[in-house]
Amino acid sequence: MNRFLLAAAVMSLITFLAHLFLGGHDIVNPLLKVSELQDIPKLTAYYGWHIVTLLLFAMTCAYAYVAFVQPDVPLTVMLTSMAAACALLSIGLIVTRQLQPLDYPQWALFLPIALFGVLGLTSA
Repeated sequence: MNRFLLAAAVMSLITFLAHLFLGGHDIVNPLLKVSELQDIPKLTAYYGWHIVTLLLFAMTCAYAYVAFVQPDVPLTVMLTSMAAACALLSIGLIVTRQLQPLDYPQWALFLPIALFGVLGLTSA
């Protein structure tokens, strides 16, 4: 068992649960109530939200798989790259939109996933 990849799986699970329960309440519900948005853009954003939910769950399962069942370097590189890209996207939005880091905390969830993934790759 790779403990770093297990940590990435646990952090992915935490991110999935935060997205599913906290984000749905704080982000999706207000978005769906915006009456100025037309239905197609509103439903497209809602669809994107659900895609992220599915991808976070898939990341959790895949990291658990490579931690417990079958080490797989290409899969781990892909998962870790996705987490790093999400962290960088969040940081980029914070910088370019001049947001407060804690007002847009996705980076704080994805960065540990990426770091644990890198550590898992280097310890394999």
